[in-house]
Amino acid sequence: MDPLALGAAFAVLVVTMLGIVAFGSAATSTASKGARDRLQNLFGSSSVLELSTEGSALREKRSGEILGLGQLLAGREWAAKATLDLDQADLHLRVGEYAALRVAMALLFFVLAFVLISSRPVAMVIGMALGVVGFLAPAFFVTHRKRKRLSKLESQLEEALTLTANSLKAGFGLLQSLEMASQQLKHPIATELRRTLHDINIGSSTEDALVAFGERGSSKDLDIVITAILIQRTVGGNLAEILDTVANTMRERARIRGHVKAVTSQQRVTGYVLGALPIALMCFLFVIAHDYMTPLFTTLGGQVLLVGAGIMEFIGMLLIRRILAIEV
Repeated sequence: MDPLALGAAFAVLVVTMLGIVAFGSAATSTASKGARDRLQNLFGSSSVLELSTEGSALREKRSGEILGLGQLLAGREWAAKATLDLDQADLHLRVGEYAALRVAMALLFFVLAFVLISSRPVAMVIGMALGVVGFLAPAFFVTHRKRKRLSKLESQLEEALTLTANSLKAGFGLLQSLEMASQQLKHPIATELRRTLHDINIGSSTEDALVAFGERGSSKDLDIVITAILIQRTVGGNLAEILDTVANTMRERARIRGHVKAVTSQQRVTGYVLGALPIALMCFLFVIAHDYMTPLFTTLGGQVLLVGAGIMEFIGMLLIRRILAIEV
């Protein structure tokens, strides 16, 4: 293994990963400010939002100490976003540990390409591609966990609103109603309600704790609920009736989402079949015509074609998912 080539390839890999981090931070920073901007317009200042930028009104700093990554990432916008992502995914990792895991995965995949492929130019190209995949794999896993948790939280939200509204009609206050709902519901919404109440009990204002709850939930439905509660606390009104109205709206949205999902089910299955067809066909030809397919894996031209086909297959799957992603 040529040390110079390996070092050059490693340097390019590091630069590529840093570019991906920078691009991802820039892309997510704008989207994450949407709820805060809407609430800031309601109150006319940012005082309600100052303590909620990291997903909790009174958050413990969790940056990690692996290889000094904790101190290096402390105070960075990416670290705050990563902390919020890990909380939303129910992963008890520090930001430094998460960053170290992503770098370690990238290096492992990169070195693996040099170990398995004898041709150095091909190994460098494939190693770079695998390094990027290894670097992004933990982020994809965190995103998957976030979506799974969000789906469960949204399915519990309607019941939580009904319980809270009934408690308010019975004469309890808002905090007492939220506490009773947290006792009767399960994770994750029960955990988030207890965390919100804990923030309030140790000194945070109700507005700050609710905004932080909305950021941790990262749900449009929850955003509607938090906005409704904050408006009611500002201008007054019957909160029980407001929550009942919001619950009815959510039930209607859930019905429409189910209808859209049923209508687009055939298109989704078609997309999965189209994505899996090239891989299945390649495996089938490799079994029945082994000598015919072997040059695709053993020659430089074949390996280049494989890499190109894999990239186009990945892009095609992303496009199909994007086309079928209908927001309701």
